[in-house]
Amino acid sequence: MNKNCIKVYAFVGPSGTGKSYRAQMVAGEYNINYIIDDGLFIKDNEIIAGESAKKAPTKIETVKHALFLKEEEREEIKKAIKKYKPESILILGTSDNMVRKIAENLELPPIIKYIYITDIATEQEMETAKRIRVTEGKHVIPVPTFELKKDFSRIYIRSTSNF
Repeated sequence: MNKNCIKVYAFVGPSGTGKSYRAQMVAGEYNINYIIDDGLFIKDNEIIAGESAKKAPTKIETVKHALFLKEEEREEIKKAIKKYKPESILILGTSDNMVRKIAENLELPPIIKYIYITDIATEQEMETAKRIRVTEGKHVIPVPTFELKKDFSRIYIRSTSNF
């Protein structure tokens, strides 16, 4: 499949507002089977390429990782996209510019639709997600907990089913 045939969607909202938690719901609504979130390429609840930016030691490294600025990380995702030939991909990010940059770095076509967390979550739901992030330090990745055990043996991640 030609990369230009891929329909690219963006799911945008501030850090800690519940994007990753809601990503599978949004993907299902648009019939999208592939998600790019924080350095990971995810297919139907399974990590198929990448390494979570949440493991990075600093905020700057987290951002660099999420944007695929390192050639080896970028190439790994591009290779997986070529292998799996997705019809559509949902890219998660904190701003329009961030998701555009991710699409560019991965040589994906322009984003056809932007979906905002504020369109699908209430202010109260976003505040609850932020509070959990700040007070409990919990991050959500849109895959089942067992999928994470091999990579996150030292990091506690709340399962999306328990949010």
